[in-house]
Amino acid sequence: MMDLDFAKIYSVSKLSLFDQCPKAYHFSYLDPIYSRMKSKLRKDPANIFAFNTLGRAVHDALTLFFHLEKTEQNLKNLKNQLKLSWRSEAMPHKLPPLGAWGGFTDIEEERRYYQDALNMLINFYKNFDLSLKVYYLPTKDLLRSIEDYKKLIKPISLDSDISGKFDLIVEADDGLEVVDFKTGKNEEQDNFQLRFYKLLAELNFNKFIKKASFYYLKTGNIKEFDLETENKTEEIKEEILDKIAKIKTAQEFEARPSKLCKYCLFKNFCPAKNEVREFIKQPEDNEVEDLPF
Repeated sequence: MMDLDFAKIYSVSKLSLFDQCPKAYHFSYLDPIYSRMKSKLRKDPANIFAFNTLGRAVHDALTLFFHLEKTEQNLKNLKNQLKLSWRSEAMPHKLPPLGAWGGFTDIEEERRYYQDALNMLINFYKNFDLSLKVYYLPTKDLLRSIEDYKKLIKPISLDSDISGKFDLIVEADDGLEVVDFKTGKNEEQDNFQLRFYKLLAELNFNKFIKKASFYYLKTGNIKEFDLETENKTEEIKEEILDKIAKIKTAQEFEARPSKLCKYCLFKNFCPAKNEVREFIKQPEDNEVEDLPF
């Protein structure tokens, strides 16, 4: 594990970034100078956003909750896990309120986001079947979640590996089911993420993934996808390999300015600065809710 070649490892987020903006992909993974700046840039308060803090906290709270004994899995203890997971990625040991280190402009905004997070957890508690048997959980050591990523690395060709981070895998009647929790408002999700996870799970656990689901915590809605008949494992593998080949054969990495530029670590270095400036103007209050995260 000490000699991992991260350049040959592909995740959903890595593949999706290339589709979103090839230039951002180049900055993040290929440029010999800018790619080394990622860790430093992530710790700049200008690059810390409230919705990221909320999303991470909710996911971490659910992970901690599932690690509790079944007899302890009640709503009160679920809410208590949010207190433990409400943290800043840039300053993980800072106690709340997080303020700018959580992407919040003031204490009132942070309270509103915290209440939103609580509401999402309540929706989860109302809709999720806690009688399901958990097959796989991320580590409860929140500061070492990269270890999950490392343990799940699997080759899909001679020179390419895949990995990722599952939110949860539960046992179904005739296989396993991948569950992914969503904290955004947008429910028009492409299920490529779940197809990718099907392949990754089958490679790691040697068990069949028949179904995968998105749990939209903001609304309480659930979308299930049949991965048995419509998405064959070999077809998914070829789809992923095609995406990797497209990246490897790219000659130019064009910038594709969009409203997501506001959240790009490298927006100040982008060659399309003039167009980017138009997109990173202060959005309306509800615009963040429509981001596809």
